[in-house]
Amino acid sequence: MQISLPFETVKVSNKKNSYRSDPRKLRRRLRSLVQFTVICLAFTGLSVLCVACYRTLLSSSLLNVTSVQVSGCEVLDPQTVIQQARIPSGVNILSLDLDRVRQRVTNHPWIDSALISREIPDRIRIEIVERKPLALVKGRQFYLVDDEGLCFASAAPGKYAGLPIITGVDPKSLAPGHKLPRELTVLIDDLHQESQLRLPWRLISEIRWNRNKGLSIFTVRGGIQIDLGRDKYGPKIARLEKVLRYLEEKGLDPQLRGIDLSYGNRIFVRGNFKLNKRDRSQKKGV
Repeated sequence: MQISLPFETVKVSNKKNSYRSDPRKLRRRLRSLVQFTVICLAFTGLSVLCVACYRTLLSSSLLNVTSVQVSGCEVLDPQTVIQQARIPSGVNILSLDLDRVRQRVTNHPWIDSALISREIPDRIRIEIVERKPLALVKGRQFYLVDDEGLCFASAAPGKYAGLPIITGVDPKSLAPGHKLPRELTVLIDDLHQESQLRLPWRLISEIRWNRNKGLSIFTVRGGIQIDLGRDKYGPKIARLEKVLRYLEEKGLDPQLRGIDLSYGNRIFVRGNFKLNKRDRSQKKGV
């Protein structure tokens, strides 16, 4: 008997050794490594070159400061600002510390803020904002006060005749660099804003502060006392303007001694008024 068994022909593939490196991949890696190394060396060389150039510029006489330009002066003399900045003669413009210069400039009592900038090759520009004196405050001596209530410099009242004088503040709390009480600062700022619209600030000679009663002002002409209280200055000044206009039209303003506006909508007028018969009759309702 003959038996035939089915056999399948199997093709065996010749596998490569997985542990053997591909020469092409190795070359690509070496190329990338060389490129990275070149880039690092180039960057390092460029950095060294930049540092060397910067050091050369720092020692170059072409970049020495030769001029200082000041802008924003209204009260101060530009030369005063330059002296306050204390910029060393012949200093290199790149080595100058602008923050320190700004600090020195703003240490001046009249200077509120300053902007310092370089103008290559040899100029420094200083732009300042001066403090705006709002009034004088009376303590052991007189001090200028800005709109933030800061006492920034001592001053003689005669030199600033157009500014009102604030009284009623504890002299012990007043000195250059000190601020007025917050409540008083708010009241004066409110009064100043309202008076700019109707009652010129220059017509006020004194602002008297009372912690309980609020503000009283005294006029330049005649020293008339006007009590305003501590709020609603806009409507009060509007009523004050009408009262003053009425008294002036009637020729009674020379006899006026005081006006009290601190009682809501009521107005109390004090004075040695002499009314003619017609006005007295109208006053009595005849």
